[in-house]
Amino acid sequence: MHVMRLPKFVFQAEENLVEKTWGGYWIPELKGVAASGRIGESWEFSAHYSRPSKVLVEGRRVKFPELVAVARQEILGKLSEKYSSFPILVKLLDVTGKLSVQVHPSNEVARLLGEADLGKNEGWVALGEGKVHVGFKEDVCADEIREKPEETPLKLNEFRAKFLDTFMIPAGTVHFAENVRFLEVSTNSNITYRVFDFEGRQVQLEKAIRAMKFSRSEESDVRGGKGKLEMAEFGVETIEVDGTTEVSTEDVFNILFCLNGRVTLRSDREEAELREGYLCLVPAVTGSYTVEGRSTTIIKVYAK
Repeated sequence: MHVMRLPKFVFQAEENLVEKTWGGYWIPELKGVAASGRIGESWEFSAHYSRPSKVLVEGRRVKFPELVAVARQEILGKLSEKYSSFPILVKLLDVTGKLSVQVHPSNEVARLLGEADLGKNEGWVALGEGKVHVGFKEDVCADEIREKPEETPLKLNEFRAKFLDTFMIPAGTVHFAENVRFLEVSTNSNITYRVFDFEGRQVQLEKAIRAMKFSRSEESDVRGGKGKLEMAEFGVETIEVDGTTEVSTEDVFNILFCLNGRVTLRSDREEAELREGYLCLVPAVTGSYTVEGRSTTIIKVYAK
């Protein structure tokens, strides 16, 4: 594929929606698109091999990993030497029931277990109210989990998530959520091991036990700031827009999510509109740009 000109603002060519038994109808309603079934996830600018997104470039529909392959320097900027491919995975999640009690492996554990993916560190930004369960209240041991996995939910810290609350879920941290919507940012991996499932779906208990950390998690270990999240591989911040706000990519790509209303993005005589419920990729090469809107909140995601 030959890219004639990389846009300053890149948009998906189509939605990348995933049905889940625990999903709902909020995501299609938010985006104003038709969808059959219960939608649990929307993958945004996914370069993951299992479910790549398609983006628009000069009117053409291009698989996002292919775009990254030919324009890696322009998209990743100063991170192009650190990463050979797009390093993060961004999703919207609508949990109308309960996620399975689950854990993600570290890079080391993923390699030991022969996974195609690397490990997964993730963070959540709540987009409504609900319950989030992250990390053990007290130290546990493998035999406790192995003998009575159904009791694992009771062993986890429970938090009442409110709008723009953030949660850090490093690899090895057991977690689940119920009746909550959130933006999920993670390393570019989709490995999940179920410890226990409320709907009786298959679990991967022994792999989960290999992956999990059994020590207690303090609240400060798993809760980020309001509308702000900093993890080793990525960061998230909230920008309130009321007028014109100057932003810089700082030579790292930005992914912008418009929470309400709409904003106009401008850079070097190039202009784009970002509407509520949609996301936009701003390549590192875009540099400085402005965001213009009224009483609008956007979430900015970036890699490190």
